Amino acid sequence: MKTLSISPLMLSIQLALAVAGGITSTCMLAQDGTGGIAAQSSQQFEIAAGSLDRVLSQFALDAGIGLYMDASLSAGKHSAGLRGSYSIDAGLMQILSQTGLIAQRQRDGSYQLLESASSATHQLPAVLVEGARYTESDLQYHEPRSVSVITREQIDQRPPRHAADMLEQTSGIYSAVNQRDPGLSVNIRGIQDYGRVNMNIDGMRQNFSINGHQQRNGVIFIDPELIESIQIDKGAVSQLGSAGTLGGIATFNTINASQFLEPGKTFGGRLRAGHGIGNLSNGTFFNGSAVFAMGNEQADVLVGWSERNFGNYYAGTNNPDNLGSNIRGRDLNPEAWEDWLTSEVEYMDSVTRSQIIKIGTQLAEDQRLQFSYLETDTDSKDAWTYMNSDTNRYYYRHTGSTDANSRSAALDYSFNPNQLIDLNAKLYLVKTGVDKWSAESTASQSSGNWYPDYTDRVETETWGLQLENTSLFSISQQGMLSLNYGGELYRDQFSSSTTREQAVNETVLPYIPGGANPEGTRWMGSLFGHIDYQHGDWLTIDAGLRYDRYRLQGEAGMTLWMYKDGQFQSGTGREQQHLIFDVDQEAGRLSPSLGIAVNPGVDWLQLYTRWGKGWRPPTTTESFMSGRPHAGSSSQVVYPNPYLEAERSQNWELGFNVFTESMLTPHDRLGIKVAYFDTRIDNFIFMDTNVSVPGGTVGGISMGRSAYQNNQEETRFRGIEYNLDYDTGNYYAQLNYTQMLGSNNFCSKEFYIGGAQELVQVGTEPGFIQVGPIQIPVNIPIYEARLNDALNDLVSCGHIMGNASYMPSDRGSLTLGTRLLDRRLDMGARMRYSPGNGEHLDGSWAGSLLDKALWPRYKVYDLYANFRVTPSLNLTLAMENVTDEAYFVAMGDVNNLSLARGRTLTGMLEYRF
Repeated sequence: MKTLSISPLMLSIQLALAVAGGITSTCMLAQDGTGGIAAQSSQQFEIAAGSLDRVLSQFALDAGIGLYMDASLSAGKHSAGLRGSYSIDAGLMQILSQTGLIAQRQRDGSYQLLESASSATHQLPAVLVEGARYTESDLQYHEPRSVSVITREQIDQRPPRHAADMLEQTSGIYSAVNQRDPGLSVNIRGIQDYGRVNMNIDGMRQNFSINGHQQRNGVIFIDPELIESIQIDKGAVSQLGSAGTLGGIATFNTINASQFLEPGKTFGGRLRAGHGIGNLSNGTFFNGSAVFAMGNEQADVLVGWSERNFGNYYAGTNNPDNLGSNIRGRDLNPEAWEDWLTSEVEYMDSVTRSQIIKIGTQLAEDQRLQFSYLETDTDSKDAWTYMNSDTNRYYYRHTGSTDANSRSAALDYSFNPNQLIDLNAKLYLVKTGVDKWSAESTASQSSGNWYPDYTDRVETETWGLQLENTSLFSISQQGMLSLNYGGELYRDQFSSSTTREQAVNETVLPYIPGGANPEGTRWMGSLFGHIDYQHGDWLTIDAGLRYDRYRLQGEAGMTLWMYKDGQFQSGTGREQQHLIFDVDQEAGRLSPSLGIAVNPGVDWLQLYTRWGKGWRPPTTTESFMSGRPHAGSSSQVVYPNPYLEAERSQNWELGFNVFTESMLTPHDRLGIKVAYFDTRIDNFIFMDTNVSVPGGTVGGISMGRSAYQNNQEETRFRGIEYNLDYDTGNYYAQLNYTQMLGSNNFCSKEFYIGGAQELVQVGTEPGFIQVGPIQIPVNIPIYEARLNDALNDLVSCGHIMGNASYMPSDRGSLTLGTRLLDRRLDMGARMRYSPGNGEHLDGSWAGSLLDKALWPRYKVYDLYANFRVTPSLNLTLAMENVTDEAYFVAMGDVNNLSLARGRTLTGMLEYRF
């Protein structure tokens, strides 16, 4: 007899019941649908197909139930897994379909598996009972693809100051971090921005984008206090949420009422309060939340509030040689550099406040309707460091303030009456806006380059509709078929406004101001289907097909000086022309995927390979961005490009999974995953900083004049991910590492929309030149402007601004921990490491820091301890950067150039009721 459970308390109850015998069922699942909250409230499951024993084990853990199972009943049986929103009863029914087994619910809330012909009353003999310890993060070791799950437990081990801290210990995942900006940009295997990665909260796409120095073009505002788990699906997939993506899907799952309610308990919640400790608080102030949930089997409600406060901090100062000699001009100004390293990092104060509401009701046993609302508001500052030559030190100047507000609302409906219908539908609205105040110009008012302070308003509104269904079919005793299909539609509306007044010198320059954050509308629709066939415990084959279609609407323009048609004398041919783009374009494309996995004779090893295509059309900003990034007489101008082609990708992955239990000790478990990935992108869109516009006769002389272009060469992101997780219950170790391979070259046409001209002399005509009071007759050359095909085809390379300049740095982490005092105390140490990406960190270098991803090597140590004082009261302590290392986070935002925090000690007290 084998019992699966998730807690020592439940395990002891099951052992006692098993020894006593005589457990009598109160209802049979197939006959009676009544039950408590835990049995009837729907929750989200993501359980991969596999042996029935493993699927039931994972289900018991996720659902929080005790499950009695005679090993002989499940031997040799297979399940298609469980994906979607289910009550416990419905989930068990789905898993057990076609197995000849049913589940009986016991008086204590546990479940017992029986053959369908068994009596409703069943006697359990006294047996040895084992407790399985599958965890949510073990999902990656069972899936024949690259997927990572970040649990609440992992988040609490290193309390995040920035939302990006939650992702730092996940292989293949990066973020371009501005420590002053709470916005999060997710980078998967080197791919980010403009929807290449679907960043969503509970399935609601967060498509907000605000332009800067090309470090982040697309951010999500999410409060870590309200997150329960994060799932990262990497690569090209054909599933809900994959429309228009190349890198994958990052889903931030928020808390639910079911986490705080259980059978017989109709009210619960959680209070959390944290703060920095003593002299090591390092700018960490109050952080906490209050969550309340109530409900029964018919309905439930959850409400929550949170607040996070941070201030200035000190960076680490040890091992400064790792930073090289270039950043902040260490070799040129060593005294000022030392002052920058040891001084307080200023204008880092920020406040984030969030609210969440979820109201759900069971329309019937197999139908649920839920309304969700989430709002996050953040206030932060912008600053830059300047060199004071008089005092030979760097100082911080407050350059702006940002107020960001993001609101998401959704209506979810689920209907799962049988194995053919597992229907989920969602209608949602996301509205994100940023009010950004910018300080006045530092130029003198008499220079003609001065402008007063001003405020920009940038807003993105996204409407979305999603619909999917999963059908399960039993092909044979050994074969299970799962069919997932559906569609989604979303609409992004971008709008912006500004109070900015142009400087005097700006008005004389030939351009039509459009804006760094242009207005426009983009529709995206997708139909998808994915089929998964499982044969026994050794073979998995899946195939998918997705059709995406988009429509882009907007307007942009530019003012040019071009030669006029016809013939003209030298020096008289150019005239001002306005080129206006009124765009309404649409296109579509099919994207297939295919995967195969085998277990070669042993159930603990799985080999797999995957291949898939992706497609991403250009966005509003990439197509219509125009104007002047800097004021005054600067020659820097950004031009629109409505002729961009959609990006097309091919993704290939090869890897293996290892998962086994009781290897070295009776209760240990080992998970290993190694994956090689290779993503090749045609027409990759990047910011080209040296473009020529129609009317020019010479190319390559327009540095600082920029436009988005398609890369003429293939852009490739490839590497290897390593993951290992070993746990004996009393001790554990976790290792992850990402090794990026290769580099890219970015090439594009200099005359990015054509229009290059050349002057051809076609004759002469009689005329005069004035020499003093005398007119002298001469033959004046007559010219004609013609298209210059050779110049239009001229390609140049290397003029790129943005995060794609270099591959992300390699990065990894190692965690070693132990559980003591009956596992009530969990404590451990972590090392975060990156070898860096610093080919220009030392020596003479004349490039701009703004467009280079230069990240020094680092080795940072953290400590954490989690003590469960009582079943309801939990205390967490965490010390970050124990050795006070001077470092930047790999793939951080060079536009900010603020070192990461030095040694910091924080505490969090949590009470559950």
